[in-house]
Amino acid sequence: MKRLFTLILTLFTVFTVSAQSADQLLRKTVSKLQKDGGITMTIDARVKIDGGTDAFDLLLKLSGTSFYASQDETTMWFDGKTMWRGNDFGDGIEEIYITEPTPEEKARYDVIGLLGKHQGFSVSSGGADTFILTASNQERSVEGIRKVTVQVDPNTYVPKSLQIEFSEELGDVSASLKVTGYKPGQDFDKSTFTCPVKEYKDAEIIDLR
Repeated sequence: MKRLFTLILTLFTVFTVSAQSADQLLRKTVSKLQKDGGITMTIDARVKIDGGTDAFDLLLKLSGTSFYASQDETTMWFDGKTMWRGNDFGDGIEEIYITEPTPEEKARYDVIGLLGKHQGFSVSSGGADTFILTASNQERSVEGIRKVTVQVDPNTYVPKSLQIEFSEELGDVSASLKVTGYKPGQDFDKSTFTCPVKEYKDAEIIDLR
């Protein structure tokens, strides 16, 4: 589940009518995300794995390449240089992994950059309010993503939902994400994206830098 949680973030860190209209919808969505600056999203996530379904609520805060993401088992902070991943086994955060992602790893979490460039993905239309990103080589795509279907509000271009299909190499896995809350123009303090390690006095710190 922790790996799938990371895969889903990658999407918020990636994302006929005619091909031209789908491209326009994608560009306007990217422009909306850029203009909105700091964003808080709440997401209802459902992940299907080999016939079973796991459901969880995800809180996501984005500002440029920095982010904070949290669900029941995992909390992640990234300030643009350092990443912290806190694991909760039922009694609060008990492990904190600290890493400094490579430039390639950082790019996976750059939501606006991934959507804007969408390298390795073709764009097609799924209707007036939906665009589809399809990987030309799913084994080499971002974290094995085969296809992403993004539905947006056609009036505001705010993402409403995402359907994600992963490469068969990862097994029978797919994810459905519904955006239940979207707050733009958030003025986040830098500490939002930095793990307050000292507050987790009993947690094991695994520093991999």
